Amino acid sequence: MIQWVGPLNSGAAAGVAGSATANASSNHKLQGKVHAVYVKYNDAPPAGTTDVTVATVGAAPHVPAITILSIANAATDVLKYPRVQVHGTDGAALTMDGTRILTDKIAIDDSVKVTIAQADAADNVDVWLCLESD
Repeated sequence: MIQWVGPLNSGAAAGVAGSATANASSNHKLQGKVHAVYVKYNDAPPAGTTDVTVATVGAAPHVPAITILSIANAATDVLKYPRVQVHGTDGAALTMDGTRILTDKIAIDDSVKVTIAQADAADNVDVWLCLESD
């Protein structure tokens, strides 16, 4: 089943203009493979400095934090389809022909944290994840 989960909000940034930060985590565990991530900027983040990171929390007993999406110096709403390079059983990164990388969707089983950095005070983002689950 594929479903959109969200919005997950970063919380309002606090601090000096151009360097304000905030982060917030989902209050429940999300499971599945990430098909897409939609980021909606709220208030008026500065496009030249605003960074957004979407990652799993990584607290025990879950695996360490996994970055799902990282966007630097932007402030325009966007839909992204993040992928990771897959590896063989020997740990070597796989390619299709030696140059084109082989990718797959990112699997998650943890709470998700949304962080905004280098923004202005009160700026925040909403994030939706399109997840495939059994």
